[in-house]
Amino acid sequence: MNDYWGVPEKEYEISLMQFARQPLSGSGYSVLEEKVEVCSGAGALTLTAIIKTGCELIGLYIHDGPRQRKKRGSPIIRVLRLLPEIKNVENLRKFIIMHQDDFHIILEHENRDLRDKAEIELLQIYSNLYDSRIRDLYENDLSSAADVLRVRLRKESPGLYGFYHLD
Repeated sequence: MNDYWGVPEKEYEISLMQFARQPLSGSGYSVLEEKVEVCSGAGALTLTAIIKTGCELIGLYIHDGPRQRKKRGSPIIRVLRLLPEIKNVENLRKFIIMHQDDFHIILEHENRDLRDKAEIELLQIYSNLYDSRIRDLYENDLSSAADVLRVRLRKESPGLYGFYHLD
């Protein structure tokens, strides 16, 4: 998993969830923070986020990439509870890195119904984002997928009315 982590250059600050605001809000979620990292080369993607659902904060972890799709077929998506010491997405990211093998067990959300429902909904939302933003890269030119993904997912500063746009 260490191959997929790293601090992106500032010019490559990227956001995947900016493209899913409408389906996220329609399902009752709002993204408070996210960190998307893309491995060089084939562009394996790891997302860590803190999401608000109702009056509860939950963590979100998504890992996807060509190798993941080849071996398992679908992305890893985990809805996680947040420990008191996890105050922001960077704390969550560091916790996941330090507990690579068992973070999903340690941070397993106690409310199984919420967790299962959220994972199904977030998988559907992510699948739509994958189809519109990523699939063609993973199926075609893997050698430059990371560079193209960084450009496609670049986080733009809010424009008029707070909407994000992609050049």
